[in-house]
Amino acid sequence: MIIKEIVKELETAEKPVAKMLRKGEAFNVLAIGFRKGMVLTKHKSNLPARLVVIKGEVVYNNDSKGTTLSLYDEYEIPVDEIHWVEANEDSIITVIKGEV
Repeated sequence: MIIKEIVKELETAEKPVAKMLRKGEAFNVLAIGFRKGMVLTKHKSNLPARLVVIKGEVVYNNDSKGTTLSLYDEYEIPVDEIHWVEANEDSIITVIKGEV
């Protein structure tokens, strides 16, 4: 019930809520919940990653552009690219990192 926990914690959260859905030797899967307007601050991944929107709409930003992602959209996050994510509405994304 991890995603339900995220939704509950978002009621009082001031920043996005992230929880591990699954972890293996060479991969992990995160679920991240946002309320409208929340921002996941600038960061980068040292592993290949894929963002999947499972609720709402977010904007994936890097230093050169922003890409709006809606329900069920996917985005390949380049290794070592500095990026941040903003929520246009209440949203939940999954991030699959590593080799699955």
